[in-house]
Amino acid sequence: MVDVPLMNALTKAVPEHAALLLVGDVDQLPSVGPGQVLADVIASGAIPVARLTEVFRQAAESRIVVNAHRINAGKMPEPAARGTDSDFHLIEIDEPEPAVATLIEVVTKRILARFGLDPVRDVQVLTPMQRGVLGARNLNHELQAVLNPNPTISVERFGWRFSPGDRVMESQNDYDREVFNGDLGTVARIDEVEGR
Repeated sequence: MVDVPLMNALTKAVPEHAALLLVGDVDQLPSVGPGQVLADVIASGAIPVARLTEVFRQAAESRIVVNAHRINAGKMPEPAARGTDSDFHLIEIDEPEPAVATLIEVVTKRILARFGLDPVRDVQVLTPMQRGVLGARNLNHELQAVLNPNPTISVERFGWRFSPGDRVMESQNDYDREVFNGDLGTVARIDEVEGR
């Protein structure tokens, strides 16, 4: 996830007599900053590239791995046969409104019943957008209302309610505090006097 300014600074800092070895995943999310350095370097054909093709992390028959390869090949993911044990589940819903209710049921009931995972501590919901019925903003409000419904104290900022027990994600870098975009945390307490 190296952006252009960071790669520029890195290449300027590497002495001429040194070698630079880049290791990464061309299929990872793009950097927050400008550019897609690794993908562009690989696509240029200007330097030697080695690709790892053997899967070790999960079993080769893992539906997650199979479907990741299908998605990278531009194909739709395929669920496991009905009634079989699988590490990949696909729920198809045509309209956004019923999808929110189904998502809440999956997070609060189905995952707990099937895997024994705590919906607050162990489950992460990802969505590719901020706005709309299935955007991060709405889903955060809907999930918060179910997962932390009656907090004893809360504070509101910029249209968001924060209460002890809420999971939060940092959305920008703060180098002084060593907190970075994407870092996860939990609200531990609310200072009533300061309102923060």
